Amino acid sequence: MRKAFLNLSFGQLHYRCAGQGPPIVMLHPSPLSSTALLPVAAELAKHFRVYALDTPGYGLSDPPPQRPQSLDDYLPLLAEALDALGLGAFCLYGAATGAQIGVEFAKRYPDRVRLLVLDSAGHIPADECERIVANYFPDVQPQKDGRHLVTLWHMVRELFVFFPWCDTRAVSRVDRDLPSASVMQSMLLDYFRAGRNYHWAYRPAFYNERHERTIAVTVPTLLIRWAGSVALSITDALIAAGLPDNFTVLPLNATLPERAMGLSAWLQTHYRHDAQPRTFTTRAATGLQHHYVDVPGGQLHARACLQGDGRPILALHSPAASARLMEPIVAPLVGRRPVIALDLPGNGESDPLLADDDISMESYAHCVDQALATLGVDHCDVWGRYMGGNVGLELSRLPSRRVADLAFLGLALFSPAGRDSLLDRYCPSIAPQWDGGHLLRAWYMMRDQALWFPYFNTSRSGILRSEPNLQPEFLHLRVMEVMKMGDRYRAAYAAEFSYPLAERLRQAQATITLASAGWEALSHTRQSGLALGPAARILDLPPAFGDWANKIIAAPEQAD
Repeated sequence: MRKAFLNLSFGQLHYRCAGQGPPIVMLHPSPLSSTALLPVAAELAKHFRVYALDTPGYGLSDPPPQRPQSLDDYLPLLAEALDALGLGAFCLYGAATGAQIGVEFAKRYPDRVRLLVLDSAGHIPADECERIVANYFPDVQPQKDGRHLVTLWHMVRELFVFFPWCDTRAVSRVDRDLPSASVMQSMLLDYFRAGRNYHWAYRPAFYNERHERTIAVTVPTLLIRWAGSVALSITDALIAAGLPDNFTVLPLNATLPERAMGLSAWLQTHYRHDAQPRTFTTRAATGLQHHYVDVPGGQLHARACLQGDGRPILALHSPAASARLMEPIVAPLVGRRPVIALDLPGNGESDPLLADDDISMESYAHCVDQALATLGVDHCDVWGRYMGGNVGLELSRLPSRRVADLAFLGLALFSPAGRDSLLDRYCPSIAPQWDGGHLLRAWYMMRDQALWFPYFNTSRSGILRSEPNLQPEFLHLRVMEVMKMGDRYRAAYAAEFSYPLAERLRQAQATITLASAGWEALSHTRQSGLALGPAARILDLPPAFGDWANKIIAAPEQAD
């Protein structure tokens, strides 16, 4: 499904779309995203035009302007999004929290909902709801020892063991297979994206799971009784309480394919659409915005603002990072110079366009070149953090010659012995494990990178003497970005370590700045780089990322 963003009054809303035919709008469970809808959405898109939305505050959608007091607060935001998509009337599908938002949307805007489809919806008595909610939403604010990661993994895993997950009585056991660790990891990433406010829509959805609220819907409604649902007991409770004549119950078998194909077959028979689309006006984008850039084979994600004067600045991240970690560096230039912070393939929110064996600085550069062509950028300055500088150097070698000036923000230049040691020890596996142990491994790997270099050299000789950044929020962000990559990060680091940087610097034709702050473990490599690069110059950067941009753009007369 193609991914895109809408610029709305409260920020940006992310959605996926595919297919042709009568429109179906899909809303996901909390605290997940439209990713959770893909198995059903892909099947429906064979016969319908499908729009799978990230609810505000989840996935890649910006949060509401303030904490919602009920699901009602989401309704005008979603109505605005559907207006922006040009949708007048449609079939509205919701799963779990999405189903409860769908219930309230259909009651407020009945003229827009031709058919309401409720998946994993049900009835929870008021006293039972209070008991559940009291223990359902633990604090997941990042902690200095990483224990919040254990809490998150435990929540995700127990969702498939008990319903509700916090009720460990035998009567609450879920009668289904425990999914693989990789499936749970995919869900965990959406918990990461939702952050500490993951409960904003999730909590009020529980209070909305009421028979009396559901039966107030007046539009034609299909209630799915999916045998594989972890919430099957409350769906049965809703059915047992009695449903009005505008409701139809559709039993579906337990597997995901049976769920998707059964729903699609029913809709092909019962859902027709003849409403005219609405006209809409697109809001102008301001500030740093999410963008998806179409390239052969998929899409690359960027944080960009093309307003400003002069050549665009292309910011490229280090191996286990993303555009999000480049934002503090480029933020001071937003509106002054065009800025594009790009997620390389397989990093951040970009599609994994490259197989692990194909990951190299050259292949990254070709993908970036294709993205710049799509954006209509003929010439730019590249600011690359370690590996990002290598990619910029390869980009400057391509026939398109898009690179004017190249700034290495850290230089990954190693001796043969140092390179071999890094290739051997720097990248342990962080493949998902059933017990969540991979999360703490990643946490301490990222934490120790601020304490030793290489981080695995924990002897006195490896101690970094600069002030370490051990803020839990920063470490959590780094863990989140490497977890999006999974073990693909090993191929990215191997490509960086193996890159013939010294040879490429000797051949460089672009103007090169070798910049770093004094606290960087590899700041000493700039002198070696200066000896190799005929057009290179050294620049000392201030300690804080936010002060780097102004220093770099004023560099020509200040650099050594």
